[in-house]
Amino acid sequence: MTSLDRLFRPASLAVVGASKDPRKSGHDFLDRIRKGYAGDIYPINPREKEILGLTSYPSLVEAPGDIDLVYIVVPSARVLAVIEDCAAAGVKFAVVHTAGFAELGPAGRQLQDAIVATARSGGTRLVGPNCMGIYSPRAGINTIAAAPVGADAAGSVAFVGQSGWATENVMVMAYERGLRFSQAVSIGNQSDLTHEDMLRSFAADGETRSIGFYAEGFRRGDEFLRLVAEVTRTVPVVVWESGRTETGARVTMSHTGSGGDDLLSVEALAASGVTVADSLEQMVDFLTGFASPVLPAGNRLALLVEAGGAAAAGADAAGEFGFELPVLSESVQDEISALFEGNMPPFARPRNPVDTVWTPAEGRTEFYRRCCEMMLREVDSLVLVNYGGYSDEFLDMLTGLRDETGKPIVVAPGHPSESRDGMARLTQRTIPSFASPERAVAALAAILAVSRYRLGVSPGTS
Repeated sequence: MTSLDRLFRPASLAVVGASKDPRKSGHDFLDRIRKGYAGDIYPINPREKEILGLTSYPSLVEAPGDIDLVYIVVPSARVLAVIEDCAAAGVKFAVVHTAGFAELGPAGRQLQDAIVATARSGGTRLVGPNCMGIYSPRAGINTIAAAPVGADAAGSVAFVGQSGWATENVMVMAYERGLRFSQAVSIGNQSDLTHEDMLRSFAADGETRSIGFYAEGFRRGDEFLRLVAEVTRTVPVVVWESGRTETGARVTMSHTGSGGDDLLSVEALAASGVTVADSLEQMVDFLTGFASPVLPAGNRLALLVEAGGAAAAGADAAGEFGFELPVLSESVQDEISALFEGNMPPFARPRNPVDTVWTPAEGRTEFYRRCCEMMLREVDSLVLVNYGGYSDEFLDMLTGLRDETGKPIVVAPGHPSESRDGMARLTQRTIPSFASPERAVAALAAILAVSRYRLGVSPGTS
């Protein structure tokens, strides 16, 4: 097995096709890298002596020292010659940003096969071609999306995407939701390093606690299923596949040349413990759900809301996803009613869903703590729908109660468009937050499925 450590933590890095022209990718990539990366950087351009304040070299073989990682940003007709230089210079990894290979048809595939064979002859491993590269915040490298780098920006989510668009948007949307990444990679045509290689590496890196994949095909589908069946026993994995329809397959073939690769069935993925997403939004929702450090032990669900409509929407979603909404015991209802007395209107409901209608003007955090504690005695997880007020005190209360009970708590703000900062803070504090009760319940269903997989319960078993 090839270690990918020097791909995501290179001691030295080169950009072949580095440019002074801000309109070119070679300028953009070099500029992004130099702003965060602390290792040796070598621009490669035979027509320039200096680019962005860095000494430029005519070729890789003329650059000083060993090079761990090379970004290749030159036209496809020149890539093979650059790969020959990589092999000759002992470069460990190369990211081929350039498009124009297998996705164009037989001639492009022949060129792609040639660059892979040449790279392997010198021990160089390839990411791409036709890709955006990597995001490695701890190493200070980002050539994918608008996200900061540095140790403070690093998190525990890893992502692999064949589409630059999917990878960019998962990163941006997840970041806005409060998630942070350990590593991300846009692999394009996955001519050499594949989903399977990334899965193996991320599962073992010690920093990653959940992994997402956007796939247009798996090079070694059987291997992926065997490997992921073990990985998901400790690390949740979310997969979103495109190309399942005839039209979609035609598009993925022209996008990443993946028309001949394996698409794995939903049933096979689920049987291996994988959470299957069917959209960009679901991918981000499910990764958000796995921010919870605990999984539900069963399907008994409580809804604590400040609005009857949210109770109805959440109840419908609970039924759709196979949750029980048990009526709380009389003793717990009596406790909740006593808490309501003098604070809530007479039509507040203590049964489950528990509808407070509103919350007291004072002592709000303690009020919610007592409500949640009472309800969690009799259920396995709880969805809270409330109207903001996510102070440090409130977040400390939720995380403390979650840790004491070992039961997931998720939040769906009553006005999500006005609570974006609060939602991000909730998720960063490992209380997953969602834009609606329905999406919250769907994410809980995903993490319940993982819990059941780890307990040996077959998918679909009630």
